Amino acid sequence: MNSTDNTRRVAFNTVVTADYTLTDANGERLDDSRQSGPIRYVHGHVTLLPALERALEGTTVGSTVTAELPPEAAYGERQENLVFEANRTALPADLELYPGQQLRSGSHGRQFSLRVVELTEQGAILDGNHPLAGKHLCFRITITDIRAASTQEAQSGRPAPDSEPARTRML
Repeated sequence: MNSTDNTRRVAFNTVVTADYTLTDANGERLDDSRQSGPIRYVHGHVTLLPALERALEGTTVGSTVTAELPPEAAYGERQENLVFEANRTALPADLELYPGQQLRSGSHGRQFSLRVVELTEQGAILDGNHPLAGKHLCFRITITDIRAASTQEAQSGRPAPDSEPARTRML
């Protein structure tokens, strides 16, 4: 059941669909739902940043929330020790590298992302920081739909796919 009467509230195990705008401390637009599509998530399953979930708790369809997050409440401070040069021999031989490329790495079930900053004679400078690390962020989020999660959605913490263009992703 889609909520259109504003009586359903964002709470644990509700599927929430929302439009959003993300800006930095200077007001520069970093992302928005017009460009990337609305978000859809199961509330309470740490799909969003915890500070955003807390800000949205109890809101209704049509509510707009503005949440200003310092780096420690968003993606953390930049850590310069996560920027390093990787020797080309340590990277897959068939991989053509280019600046801005996102790489996935990890072992023992732990995955992380690395961004290629620049190519060097020996290989590449890689950055393991989240692209928004170190930034003060401002999220403006408008709730467009709230419904109870199905049993499967509640167990998995992910909304079931449907025909809506909403994206299921982490903010």
